[in-house]
Amino acid sequence: MEYFALFILELVVLFVLSRVFSKIFSQVLLRFTRSQSATIHILSFLFLPGVILHELAHWFVAGMLLVPTGEMEFVPQIQGNSVKLGSVAIGKTDPFRRFLIGVAPLLVGLIAMFGLFASVSSVVPQLNWQTLLLVYVFFEIGNTMFSSKKDMEGALYLVGFLVILGILIYFLGLRIPLSAFEDFFLQPVVVSFLQKADIMLLFPIGINLFLCLPSIIRSKKSY
Repeated sequence: MEYFALFILELVVLFVLSRVFSKIFSQVLLRFTRSQSATIHILSFLFLPGVILHELAHWFVAGMLLVPTGEMEFVPQIQGNSVKLGSVAIGKTDPFRRFLIGVAPLLVGLIAMFGLFASVSSVVPQLNWQTLLLVYVFFEIGNTMFSSKKDMEGALYLVGFLVILGILIYFLGLRIPLSAFEDFFLQPVVVSFLQKADIMLLFPIGINLFLCLPSIIRSKKSY
C-alpha cells in the first residue's frame, strides 16, 4: 500500500510543479523577449511533442467511445496568468464518457513513460545523448499529461454518482473487506509495477524542482 500512496503523492506533486513551471517559464520568456508572439513560439517548440500526445489521447479515446471531435490545436496560448498548451474540440456526451476522454492524456502519458522506463531500467545509465533524450521525454510527458478543468467537466457528475452508489451499497449491507485491497497491492506484479512507477516519476519531479526553485527562492526574497 505504501508504494501506491507514494505514487499518488508523486502525481499530486508533479501536477502542482507542472503548473508552477509553465507559469514561471512563460513569465520569464515574456520578460526576456517582451513579445507574446515570440513567447508562444518558444513554448510551442518546447512542449510540442507532449502537447501532440496529450491532444491525440483525447482524440483517440473520443473516437473509441464514438464521441464526435472537431478542430485540434497544438499551439500554446497565454491566457492571463496561465498557459493553454493545446486543445481539441469534443462533442457533447454523457458524464462517464466525458470523464474517460478527460483523463485519457494522464493514462496514456503514464503508460508511455512506464513503457520507456521499463525498457531501459535494466541498462546501466550513461550520460549520453540517448539518456538526455529520455530525460527530456519524461519531462515533456510529465508536464503535459495532466487534464485541464475543461477536460474534467464530467468528473463532478461521475463522482456524485459514485458517492450515491456507495451510500446505497452501504445501506444495503454490502461490504468489501479491506483485506481484498491489501492483498491486491501486495501482489508481486503490482508491487514491482508501483516501485518502477515511483522511480519513474522522480525524473520529471526532479527536473521541475531544479528549474522552479531559483525563481521561487528569488520571489520569496523580494518580499
